[in-house]
Amino acid sequence: MGEFTTGILYPRKYEPKVLIALSKIDQSYFHRNVNGDWNAFFLQDEWLQTSSTVQFLLQLSKHYVPLLWFHDAEDNGWGFRLFDAGYEVSSATISYSLDVEMAEEEFGRLYPDVNLQERITDSEDVRQKYEDILDRVVRSELYRREIGKGITRIRPQSFNRITGPKQVQQLRSLFDLQLLTDVDDETGASLLYDSVDLFKEILGIEEMVWVNYAYLASGGRE
Repeated sequence: MGEFTTGILYPRKYEPKVLIALSKIDQSYFHRNVNGDWNAFFLQDEWLQTSSTVQFLLQLSKHYVPLLWFHDAEDNGWGFRLFDAGYEVSSATISYSLDVEMAEEEFGRLYPDVNLQERITDSEDVRQKYEDILDRVVRSELYRREIGKGITRIRPQSFNRITGPKQVQQLRSLFDLQLLTDVDDETGASLLYDSVDLFKEILGIEEMVWVNYAYLASGGRE
């Protein structure tokens, strides 16, 4: 099982305002120091599924408190939503499973009589056909466009209240679609799968790892 991290980060200098707001919220939460620059809080509504949770974050951000909801599910992908001045000003979702989903769909179209899940482990021919399709998928314009849908609301300049000009420029480079999806001809590797670590490094939140509300509620046992 891969990493599962989710929480809401904010610059430590806003701690008094955040603690006052959290004391009035109508749900359970945890509040932790992340490092010298960042704090984080973890709401029971981890995925911001209710309108009341989103409204809480929007309202708190109105008090000039930028809030970065960050999630990283190592096996599936990662993303964030940035709230500032009462608005959601930037967001992104990076999928790690999109290539596989598209390749499986294409395999089914080309070989409708072959059960991929059953045959891929015992047939070298099936495995090779699938890998060839997967390689074509990750190099295709359609795949690039689909990945692009997850970063259409990237606004690197929106980070200028929580980081410096250099970091804003680094974020702009990180979310360049061409660079993000370019595949190395020798290794088959893509920046896409390193993007979360680069994002965390740029913002200085490397310590935000293997932590979420459920983990903290269990006392660190889950």
